[in-house]
Amino acid sequence: MGSRKDVVAERFPRPRPLEGLAGAAGDLPYLGLTLAARQERAFLEVGISMATAHSPRDQARLMIREDVVVGHKAVVALADRGLAEGRDLRWVTGGRSGNLAADLAFGEDEPLFVFLASGGTVDPDRIAAAEPVVFDPEERLVELPATQGHDGVEVVELPLTEHFVLPAGHWLQLLWANLLGLAPFLWRGLAGRNIAEVGWRIFWACLATGSLNPRRVGAHLNRRGKGCQIHPSAVIEGCWLGDGVTVGANAVLRASVLADGAAVEDLAMVEGCVLGPGARVQRQAMAKFCLLGPRAAAGGDLQLCVLDRDASVKKTAALMDQAFGQEVRVMAGGRLHPVPLGMAGVCLGAGSVVAANVFVAPGRCLPPGIEILPAPETVLRRVPEGLTGRVIIDGGSLRPA
Repeated sequence: MGSRKDVVAERFPRPRPLEGLAGAAGDLPYLGLTLAARQERAFLEVGISMATAHSPRDQARLMIREDVVVGHKAVVALADRGLAEGRDLRWVTGGRSGNLAADLAFGEDEPLFVFLASGGTVDPDRIAAAEPVVFDPEERLVELPATQGHDGVEVVELPLTEHFVLPAGHWLQLLWANLLGLAPFLWRGLAGRNIAEVGWRIFWACLATGSLNPRRVGAHLNRRGKGCQIHPSAVIEGCWLGDGVTVGANAVLRASVLADGAAVEDLAMVEGCVLGPGARVQRQAMAKFCLLGPRAAAGGDLQLCVLDRDASVKKTAALMDQAFGQEVRVMAGGRLHPVPLGMAGVCLGAGSVVAANVFVAPGRCLPPGIEILPAPETVLRRVPEGLTGRVIIDGGSLRPA
């Protein structure tokens, strides 16, 4: 049996193009950095380096698909078991996390994360032939409010784990990968990576808040990068802020990651979101459980949505996440598939714009480089004389209601 220092990590290509997302797989936004950078950090954290041109070809290898997010504990589990058994293994997630991962696979059953024992060639056939092994995700189920129905708020159970291995090449996969990785990332980044750090930081948070209430203590844990400009009236709870982040007056941020140069303007609300470098949530906008790519801008209301790089949603526009009694489905691999929890927002392609007063139904993926304008019949262009009382817009003009 070898040790982890004898193992190298290597990427293999995604067999299909990205869906709804521009650029290369390694450049996809994931928790404030690129996906490639987060992959490398997950391996380096446990002592495994990325393979280079000079790495011996007969070394044991962890093969990860270029569009896959992986938790550091999954790296440890697969590497250690592969070294102990000395055979090729393919990661399969068990438990509720595995069910969610299967839903997000959209019918595909391809290798995502594979251990190849030392010796032999490294090729696609060998990767595909690795024996599937189900790993315990050591998950924790948390209850979250999902929808508001006639009987009140419906609560769903969401599995949280650091043993996650998820594809991210489809826009909805990328969104869920960021959301499921958010809680473990914030805990380790804000509370600490070991027992000593956690104890020390929570101790000081208890002193600062004068409370032992877990919610109040957790809300006090924040990370601010260099050169941040935070208005004194802003509320920031449990967030990781990169360098040069700007937060305006009376803005509210909770459980979110803001990359370098991101901005949240006055009176905006951001909850459970990941904002890429230079992304912006504009004045009075609301973004919940969303992913904003580099330089994207959200000015309306959006939930469970993805804005690819340089995309923008103008004020009073809305990207919907529920179909109100109808099933929400997304297009993946040329077919429509149901979505986890029955909810999915909208993907706005790179550089595209949704103008004011435009509403987009859930599950839609809008192509890059387009500008969506409101319907002409909803825009008032002519005002006839002599009208009084109640009137409505009809064909761009006004008439009595």
